[in-house]
Amino acid sequence: MNRTAYKNRHIKEHYDRITLVIPKGEKDRIKKICSEIGASVNEYLYMLVCYDLADDTSRMAEKKQGLMQNRNRCLKSGKYQENIMK
Repeated sequence: MNRTAYKNRHIKEHYDRITLVIPKGEKDRIKKICSEIGASVNEYLYMLVCYDLADDTSRMAEKKQGLMQNRNRCLKSGKYQENIMK
């Protein structure tokens, strides 16, 4: 087995793969930040996820839940129309 095949097999056996789809231009912004801090894109994104899940709860999920509750209160009060919030 050559080196490339070995590395590919090792990665397949020991790692999961996640595909991330982001708006055009964001990749360049992320790569710029990564180069400034001396990290790969993968390392940077993994650090962000680990930070968010550090205490086994997601800070982002809590924030999104709060935003959705506020959105629903505004919709019920008639302050905002549904199509504006999308």
